[in-house]
Amino acid sequence: MKRTLLTIMVMIFAVSLFAQATQRGGHREFRPEEMAARQADNLKKELALTAPQYKTIYDLYLKRGEEMKARREKKDAGQQMSREARQEEMKKSQEAMDAELKKVLTPDQYAKYTKWQKVQQERRRQGGTRGGDRPSHSR
Repeated sequence: MKRTLLTIMVMIFAVSLFAQATQRGGHREFRPEEMAARQADNLKKELALTAPQYKTIYDLYLKRGEEMKARREKKDAGQQMSREARQEEMKKSQEAMDAELKKVLTPDQYAKYTKWQKVQQERRRQGGTRGGDRPSHSR
């Protein structure tokens, strides 16, 4: 009986540790490299990027991901920003990213990118999928 109880307790503890390792504040652990690869892959698929364009865009998203991770770490350390300040910071970050992408993409690719971004934003507003690589489901 004691052995069974001990086994159950160890299993519960192991599951708890696993859940904490893969979750953070209710979200999956944030890895800038994964985010950069996923976003660059999505754009490669949508815009038919060349290899140099892909590398540059991956690097841009990696830098942005590292900045986001640093902001999260500040937040976790108790250095929270107001919602308005956070939104303004994200808006500036997106504008800077768009300016950098405009330098890397051809005019036709950039036009497709802005159209694709609007579709993705609308999906998120409607509670659809994120990332654009999965089909949306009607509700």
